[in-house]
Amino acid sequence: MHGPRQLLTVLQSAPTRGLQTVLVRRVPLTPMIESGAINFLCMSGRPYRFNPAGVRCVYFAEGERTAAAEYERHNVARSQPFVTYYAKVALRHVLDLCSAEALKALGLTQRDLRAAWVRGRRATACQLLGEAVSRQSSVSAIRFPSEAARTAGFTGTNVVVFPDCVRRPDFVSILGPTKKPLQRWP
Repeated sequence: MHGPRQLLTVLQSAPTRGLQTVLVRRVPLTPMIESGAINFLCMSGRPYRFNPAGVRCVYFAEGERTAAAEYERHNVARSQPFVTYYAKVALRHVLDLCSAEALKALGLTQRDLRAAWVRGRRATACQLLGEAVSRQSSVSAIRFPSEAARTAGFTGTNVVVFPDCVRRPDFVSILGPTKKPLQRWP
């Protein structure tokens, strides 16, 4: 893995791909509705696989089965109600860490992708990468293999989107019952 200073430079030449699809997100219902104003693109600011604390991003899965596996893995209170919703995305520049070429360009290994980040004392290589992505304007998301899906015995993929990096004509649009999106970036 490249050092933090090198990452911004490496990102400029790292291979990316476009992503036009519908993504899925499953979250606990109670925190979502407690504030009164529902924010489908809520960002907790807590550390996760590709973000240290304070980095703004939202995680999605590429399928409902993967979203369910991620939810089950990360939510202790399994009896709580949850909500599953969908986002149509069009993103021109996504780092695809399912690609050996991208991993090589970034100096990442499969071990880096699986590194434990919960209660870590220092940021993981993946968290440093996510922080670097959040500080530039050409890459808007990272696509990566789902560890929750892998441990559940199937192949799944997640996408983490950095809202400050989504620029028109790219978008993330939360689907609803009509043609009008429930929420949209930018």
